[in-house]
Amino acid sequence: MKESTKALFLRPFIFQETITALVVVPMLLFFFLNVSEGVKNHFLTTALGGMNAANLGLALGFLVKYLLVRPARDLMDKESWEPHELKRALRSVSLLPLMESITIFLRFALFGNLIAVMPVYLKGYVTLSETYAGLNALVMTGLLSMPFFYLAAENSLVPFYQKCGLQGVLDGKERLFRLSLNQKLLATVLLIAIPPIGLILGTIYLSVVSGLNLVSMKFGFVILLLQTTLLTFINGLLLMKSLSMSVGRMSLMFQDMAKGQGDLTKRLYVTGLNEVGELAYWFNRFMDDIERIIGHVRETSMQLHLAIEDVSAGSIGLSQSTQEQAASVEQISASIEEMNGTVRHNGDLIRGGQESSNTITQLIAQSKQVFSDLLRAIEGISVNSRRIGDIVVTVNEVAFHTNLLALNASVEAARAGEHGKGFAVVAGEVRSLAQRSAAAASEIKTLIDGTVGGIKNGDEMMKKTSASLEELMSQMEIFFRMMEVISASSVEQTQNIGELSRAISQIDGSTQHNASTVEELAGTLENLRTMATVLADDVQKFKTSSTGA
Repeated sequence: MKESTKALFLRPFIFQETITALVVVPMLLFFFLNVSEGVKNHFLTTALGGMNAANLGLALGFLVKYLLVRPARDLMDKESWEPHELKRALRSVSLLPLMESITIFLRFALFGNLIAVMPVYLKGYVTLSETYAGLNALVMTGLLSMPFFYLAAENSLVPFYQKCGLQGVLDGKERLFRLSLNQKLLATVLLIAIPPIGLILGTIYLSVVSGLNLVSMKFGFVILLLQTTLLTFINGLLLMKSLSMSVGRMSLMFQDMAKGQGDLTKRLYVTGLNEVGELAYWFNRFMDDIERIIGHVRETSMQLHLAIEDVSAGSIGLSQSTQEQAASVEQISASIEEMNGTVRHNGDLIRGGQESSNTITQLIAQSKQVFSDLLRAIEGISVNSRRIGDIVVTVNEVAFHTNLLALNASVEAARAGEHGKGFAVVAGEVRSLAQRSAAAASEIKTLIDGTVGGIKNGDEMMKKTSASLEELMSQMEIFFRMMEVISASSVEQTQNIGELSRAISQIDGSTQHNASTVEELAGTLENLRTMATVLADDVQKFKTSSTGA
């Protein structure tokens, strides 16, 4: 058999029925034996009816308790459960004390009267007044037993409430049946006080109406008073266990928690759906929140400490980087000053180059003019050379014709004979002269042709030289414009370097300010590290479930 069945069902059932069988039933039996002679005379019949009523009531009590306890018993066998299962179990066990108290009342007031008393009366074993007295005694006994069964059933549910409360799932109690502490105290007092008073009043009424002998009831009153006293004592013990022991256990738990040096894993026992149980439940919820907050603070303090260490290391690196940056800024500033001087010197050189390029341009222009004049002169010589060539051609033609004439004269002199000898000599001389003239003219023509060819070559070379000078002049103009652009860029670069130098000076000032700020930040971080260490030490004094036992 499972422990949950023993804790929630078997042990409470045996306890309730044992008290009923050892205290309530014997007292009732003694009462009837001392009140009615008919019961004494027909004891076996009366006892058999009482046993039947007891067995039927026992079966009814068993069934009611089993049906209402079963959902809670099933849940206690599980490590976890669904919310709807918990709600069903809570609804069931919240009705258990009330249903058991009603059941015990019905067992005495209804089953006892119908099965045990009425058959004896119908058989004529007892009188009507004795029957009324028995009915009154059974009803009062049922009322007197109700607080006992209610408190016993409620105390039997403590293990279930503890498990629900410890797991933090005891919610939705507003829709459950429960009595407050004041209501239970009032109901217990009334149900303890009413039965004796009701029994006395009922007996007096019966003595007046039906002539019941009060003297014969004297020992029965003593028995019922003893029964009331015993049940009152048992109810007091149960109520003390439900309240005083719970409060005492809670006090011990508080002391244990106070001496636990910040142990946040301690929890109070939830003993039921009453004020004490609610106090324990909500205190446990509060401790859950405190434990979660302390755990979060511990984790945050550790992260803060690590962040401070990182920031501290970063500030040290930043300080070193700032110092290196300041040194680099100074070097850059010196380099910029040197660059500025170099740029100014380059500007002077560019301006000198512009002046030299202007002079070269002028010289090229003059050379171009000289080459133009020389080209025109060569063209004139070329024209004259062509004219001389024409003249030489003419002379050559004259020499050729003269030679022809000399040949004709020689032929004619040969025809004339002796008379033509002198003319033949002259014709020979003329022919010889014509031949030398032709040879000289041919040489002159050859020289003139060579001169004309040289002049043509020179003319072409001069044209090429002039074109080169034109191209050189164009390139010099482009170069001059480029020098102007470079000069303007040099001036603009000088201005930009001046602005950059001023910006570097501002950066140098900012770097110095950052260096001082980093030093102040380092001091602040040191103070923050100290405070974080103190916070971590304080938080470490608390023990949570995440830190172990």
